[in-house]
Amino acid sequence: MDMERMFKRRYMDVKGRSLTTLMVLFFILQFPVFTFQSSISLSAQVRMRDCIVRMPDSLMTLLTSVNRADCVDFREAGMEAKVTNRLGGTTELTQLTADYALWQYTSASQVEMKLLPLTDSTSVICLVRTVQLPAPDSRIAFYDEAWAPLPLSRFIQLASPEQHAEPVANHFLRLTLSPLNSSLQADYTVETYEPKDEDAELIPSTTVTYYDWAEGRFVPR
Repeated sequence: MDMERMFKRRYMDVKGRSLTTLMVLFFILQFPVFTFQSSISLSAQVRMRDCIVRMPDSLMTLLTSVNRADCVDFREAGMEAKVTNRLGGTTELTQLTADYALWQYTSASQVEMKLLPLTDSTSVICLVRTVQLPAPDSRIAFYDEAWAPLPLSRFIQLASPEQHAEPVANHFLRLTLSPLNSSLQADYTVETYEPKDEDAELIPSTTVTYYDWAEGRFVPR
């Protein structure tokens, strides 16, 4: 009987150690799977370079898809990212980060792109086009990650310019995205005539408004 009890005790000890070993092996084997899945999730997050490569040609008509891809490759290689555009001029990708791009589209125009977080897993693309002549004037638009257009009013309400007593000759809105954070600067310039003398030199007046990206839209400070 003593031998039988001893045998049963040893059997239970071995069985217990076996179960413990199996549990340890289970968690060890699970860790690489968890790490692998996490890396997939992180690598799947959209980057500006990917947005540029797959954007429709209709949004940058002077460049082909090959031109855009070349500029991205040149910039990532630390090279000058210049290509000859369809008009025979030069287009250059002057800045590129994970969420921002700046193009010198022509000698008189720029294009800015910024990825802005909408949820924990999705972003919107903000695109600002600026024409430099006769004074900087911008247009802003928003797209989803597949470049489908989104309603402007959902993401920003641009401030109205101040009223002027003098006759207004021209007005310009310069928009500038920040490459360092999710902010936007709006410079609204109005050119007015000298009172009672429309032949006099125009008088410029600029109002600056700053916007911060908060809860999925630009809000003024």
